[in-house]
Amino acid sequence: MPINHAFTFFFNVLFYMYMERLCITVVNFISISLLIIFVLWLNYEIGKNNRLSNKSKDEFWKKESQANTTRKVDISGLDYISIPLDRLPMEDNPDKTINSYRNTILSHSDKKILNLSGFSNTELKLKYGAANINLLSEYDNNYTVLVSILHKWGERLYINDYLKEALAVLEVALDCKTDNHKTFELLAEIYKKQGSYYKIDLLMDRLSSAPVRDKKALLLKLQEFKART
Repeated sequence: MPINHAFTFFFNVLFYMYMERLCITVVNFISISLLIIFVLWLNYEIGKNNRLSNKSKDEFWKKESQANTTRKVDISGLDYISIPLDRLPMEDNPDKTINSYRNTILSHSDKKILNLSGFSNTELKLKYGAANINLLSEYDNNYTVLVSILHKWGERLYINDYLKEALAVLEVALDCKTDNHKTFELLAEIYKKQGSYYKIDLLMDRLSSAPVRDKKALLLKLQEFKART
């Protein structure tokens, strides 16, 4: 091999080796830089979240402290729920479970019932006074029991082919301002079975103004249910 060719060959080998090492160094530098940037960003986000969390905690305890010193107000004029017993199927049924649901509703008929599911305890204390919180919690629990048992009662009647009675119980649940999704869905199913499709529209109209959580999802479900009729 001529000397000049050998020199060129070795020069090229050295050059490629140098460029390879340079590329590796650059890649390593970029990787380390990106890692540093990521760590700095992560520390910033953690710090920001901690600051926001501490701020939220401070605001909560400040609000809670204020709530605990709020004076008691008169709650006799609140929107209490009355159970229309005259519209419910109160006669004995061969099914003991159905009778047990009826008896539970009867036992709640003389209790004070309020739907307070949209309020936290702190909000209730701020609005009505800390001294009322136990009573309000009791009234809200009565509501939870009411709408739960009304649904179970209506569903059990429906399963046992007491369609008229089931409809009466579930429609009373509506008038008691139920927020139970299953009650709305079962009513729509009964209306469909009766061929009363217009009542599904009325049900959706009523739902639009009802204090129900995840209302949009339930409305969509009822719309899809009606579309399959």
